[in-house]
Amino acid sequence: MQSVTARFTQLQHHVAQQRGAVETAEPGSPGFDETLAALLTATDALLDHASRIPELREAPARRTTEVLVLWVSRGYTTLTGLTAAAVIPGWIAWGWLILLLPLLLAGLTAGWKVQPVRAGRPHRGRRASAVLAAVSALMLSAVAFEVLSAWFLTAAAVCAAVAFFLGLPDEPAASTAKGNRK
Repeated sequence: MQSVTARFTQLQHHVAQQRGAVETAEPGSPGFDETLAALLTATDALLDHASRIPELREAPARRTTEVLVLWVSRGYTTLTGLTAAAVIPGWIAWGWLILLLPLLLAGLTAGWKVQPVRAGRPHRGRRASAVLAAVSALMLSAVAFEVLSAWFLTAAAVCAAVAFFLGLPDEPAASTAKGNRK
């Protein structure tokens, strides 16, 4: 944040210096065209930076979302995998695999690397989606181990459904690799 403001201030000072040089130069003099071109270049750099300020300010929050989603996904997948593995010693019934294996496969296909959030795209829904998915897996595991009542399956299903819908892109074109197609 401070570097964004510092860079903007630096560019403003550079434009002011170039403007002063243009004001002191006489039109038609040998270096006037180059001085004017330097002012236009400095102004373009300032305007370009100013247009990117919202994106630059949002970058730390996007990075936080990426890391949070990564670690919650890893925890979700690990928890689901360990709960599914609890079938082998007989700690939970085999029927739980019907629910646990699709969740485990979904977690494994999500990947173990950071999924970048594109600049200018809403990302706070991804945070909520990841946390709700983890809560859903936690409740499902607790019900499987009979720590919670089976009625909590309804809450787990609601959490999973809300997590799914929060994780969807806002518009269909947002999920394409080439961007907006019309």
